[in-house]
Amino acid sequence: MIKAAILGGTGYGGMELLRYLAGHPEVEVTAVTSRSQKGPVANRWAHLAGYTDAAFTEDTDDTRRLIATSVDVLFAAKPHGVAASELPPLLEAAPDLKVIDLSGDFRLPDASAYDAWYGYTHPHAEWLGRSEYGLPECGQREAVADARLVANPGCHATAALIALWPLARAGLVTGRMAVNSVTGSSGSGAHAKAGTHHPERASNFKAYRPLRHQHLPEVVRALGSANEVDFVPHSAPFARGIHVTAFVPVGDATEEQVDACFHDAYADEPFVRLRDKPPEVRAVAGTNLADVSVTTGRGVAVVMVAIDNLGKGMAGTAVQNLNLVFGFPETTGLDRPGAGL
Repeated sequence: MIKAAILGGTGYGGMELLRYLAGHPEVEVTAVTSRSQKGPVANRWAHLAGYTDAAFTEDTDDTRRLIATSVDVLFAAKPHGVAASELPPLLEAAPDLKVIDLSGDFRLPDASAYDAWYGYTHPHAEWLGRSEYGLPECGQREAVADARLVANPGCHATAALIALWPLARAGLVTGRMAVNSVTGSSGSGAHAKAGTHHPERASNFKAYRPLRHQHLPEVVRALGSANEVDFVPHSAPFARGIHVTAFVPVGDATEEQVDACFHDAYADEPFVRLRDKPPEVRAVAGTNLADVSVTTGRGVAVVMVAIDNLGKGMAGTAVQNLNLVFGFPETTGLDRPGAGL
């Protein structure tokens, strides 16, 4: 058994990590920190009652350092900008520690990108070149296995990359790509904000941050800077899920060539399902699965992807990365069907 801790257990990312790790046969969660909660974790997350006896511990510099030196792996499930300050001192204090960060703080290699896309100056730019971007299905599997610090991908970026990567890898992209991504309300976090809490969202649909969303540069980084992508995210009135529709110019490539590149990329991937019909978010709810379908015609491949933003888009991929780092079978603790509703 490896010992794991979660920094930030009161948000949806920490919640979903606890749910996955409660069923992981090789992991014991020994600490869950919180700045606002005390007592048993199940008091905050009632659906975990009977599946974990973990209790929240305070979140201070001293407790984080003590935790870091007593566990094998640390999951950071905190807002953007927090892990950038907190994680490097812990990595330096515990030389054998592995860290998987669910925020965007170590996804981009260039410190100036954080001023441009996240609105803050990165306090530990020296660690940007020492982290590994962790989306196993899109070429990062070997690098993650050897990493000390894994930058878990963003939820929109995960779905977009699963849609675009096979075509970019095969060299079939002939022009600028366009991605529309639709996300559920849990992607906005556990604390209600103007425009994201239920009365504002339940009967509404809108775009936000068109061409300016912080997940765009990580998509471009993973695909290679020669690939141009326009990205527009949308807010939808459901709780869990992301649905991406990507429009990819493929020139004279045939339907058979396009289908073959997706088969070559994903036929052996345990968490990618190639579907004959457009995917639905409810089919992947509560899972680490990505459902993918492709339609080709008139020089364009239309690729549709559905994931659970809290699963494949966050905690599921984090556990998948943990399995790679520690040499467990990749599906350990993750092999389950979708909820269906």
